[in-house]
Amino acid sequence: MSASASHDKCEPNLTPLLDVVLQLVMFFMLCANFVMESVNEDIVLPLAIEARALDKDVRDYMILNIDAKGVTTVGPEVFETPIKIQGFLKNQHDLDKARTKPAEWEKGKGRSVVVLRAHKDCSYKQVDDVMNVCRKVGYNNIQLRAIKANPRT
Repeated sequence: MSASASHDKCEPNLTPLLDVVLQLVMFFMLCANFVMESVNEDIVLPLAIEARALDKDVRDYMILNIDAKGVTTVGPEVFETPIKIQGFLKNQHDLDKARTKPAEWEKGKGRSVVVLRAHKDCSYKQVDDVMNVCRKVGYNNIQLRAIKANPRT
């Protein structure tokens, strides 16, 4: 055995590891972008004594944002009145139904959950009008978002 052979170091190849890490970073950036696109930061949620997060088993959900003036947004789409959002919701409901097997649809599976994020200064009537349009179209699982108030304050 020669003297030069005993001094060779065995170093791992880090290139594949770096590739995987960069792909994961890009994946999480895309996921965060899609979530942030559907949430309107201008909406200040009301405080509630009890509030809970969206169930982890819910896979399909649609976020509707209602601002202080009663204008409803879904991602980049803006609807001035609840009547104007009815056509959009009907199309989404039809897409849900088309991608679900008929037997599962009858059991109530495959339908998106509607998450309403209403500004704390909008009226109850504005929220109720949007909820009624959702029910009329066929969305019965509607959840309201709020911020859990600290009971000590």
